[in-house]
Amino acid sequence: MPVIDDTSPAADQTSCQYWQDELINSRILLYELNKAIQEVISSGHSSYQLDTGQSSQRVTRLDLTTLYAQRKALIGQIADLEIHPCNTDGQNVKQVRPAW
Repeated sequence: MPVIDDTSPAADQTSCQYWQDELINSRILLYELNKAIQEVISSGHSSYQLDTGQSSQRVTRLDLTTLYAQRKALIGQIADLEIHPCNTDGQNVKQVRPAW
């Protein structure tokens, strides 16, 4: 049994729309995560409602360490998605290795 359903957009590796959508969704999630972090830090409130449209969670000051870890992981995911061939607008990514 395949891990990915054959009807899933992820099953069609030639379709760039899936990867472009993933990048957009990750950027939206990062925006919402940054809003939650900023609200908890800058306001006098001890909690904030984080609503991504797909899920909702209450964030408290005690969760800041977790939020920072999620933010770091999400930034790495966005960086990976940005260099995906479907998201580079035809530009090639070159890997440069030192000669020493």
